[in-house]
Amino acid sequence: MTGPMEERLERLDRFERWPMVGVAGARGVVGSVFLSILADAGLPAERLRAFGTEPGMVSYGEGTIPLRLLDDETAPKLDVLFLATDAAISREIVAGPGQRVPLIIDNSSAFRLDPQVPLVVPEANARALRGRGGNLVANPNCTTAAAVVVLAPIRDAVGLASVDLASYQAVSGAGRAGLDAFLAERGSEDREQASGSPFHGRIADSVVPQIDLLAEDGWTGEERKIHAEIRKILDLPELDVAATAVRVPVRTGHSLALHFRTLRAATAPYLEEVLRHAPGLEYRAADGSERHPMPLDVEGRDPVIVGRLRAVPGRERGFACFVTSDNLRKGAALNAIQVAAAADPDWFGALVPPSR
Repeated sequence: MTGPMEERLERLDRFERWPMVGVAGARGVVGSVFLSILADAGLPAERLRAFGTEPGMVSYGEGTIPLRLLDDETAPKLDVLFLATDAAISREIVAGPGQRVPLIIDNSSAFRLDPQVPLVVPEANARALRGRGGNLVANPNCTTAAAVVVLAPIRDAVGLASVDLASYQAVSGAGRAGLDAFLAERGSEDREQASGSPFHGRIADSVVPQIDLLAEDGWTGEERKIHAEIRKILDLPELDVAATAVRVPVRTGHSLALHFRTLRAATAPYLEEVLRHAPGLEYRAADGSERHPMPLDVEGRDPVIVGRLRAVPGRERGFACFVTSDNLRKGAALNAIQVAAAADPDWFGALVPPSR
């Protein structure tokens, strides 16, 4: 029989087995997914610090935790900090209080193409974490994350000569403003765009073939990110890549029509075996015996689903497939937590819950 003091010591010991984790931007769409995943992993609330721009409370597990301000006093107490913030705020944190945190995983675009900062999807390039010089690791664009989970095993098996893709990106990729605009437009009978919408056109009952700003040469910022990030993660700086990024009226779940050419001869059955055994993937047979990948199948789930694999007639070493994943989990929060676990499995490995 144990007394109050023994129980208190046991409880303290159990807590100290966990790292001290911080989530900046905890009130946002991606921030709330971070909290959900950490709760699923069993991280005690006492080992979590949720940060925001204003004091308040956020849901965590079956309770709530306070929102705090991230500053020079709170930062040194953290073992890892996840940034679910925009690029400008991420830069401020990294240059300021973040300097006193041993490991930062940034979900914004601020540092992805910095040659000194690893850009990591563990299934594709966990080795980029070896010998890293600083405390910062970048999380990729949500579309890139799904694409490289599929492309990396193909690269390893038969090489990649080129990649062409069209992305069909859910409104939650634009955060709370995107979700609010979608819901407002879906509930209206007119065909006007919602006030405050972040999209380049009405999204309900339509698709918008522009994400981010349009450059003079016709490519968007989102498409340029996808090009550069795929090359960096796959360590193929000269890879021929072209993307068309489209916003679609889906709440959660980015999809890709992915076309690629291999460097060496391959067949669709061979690539099917490669993908069936690749980490982070759920393969769906292309013959119609299984449901094709759809956003409804991935919301709230961890794997990237790939299917409709086929050879392209008349195109030497050319193949096509269809891919979908939860843009808030593998495309953002889950990948960041997996990056921390890959950087230090003994200390951060327990932050990754069993796969959903």
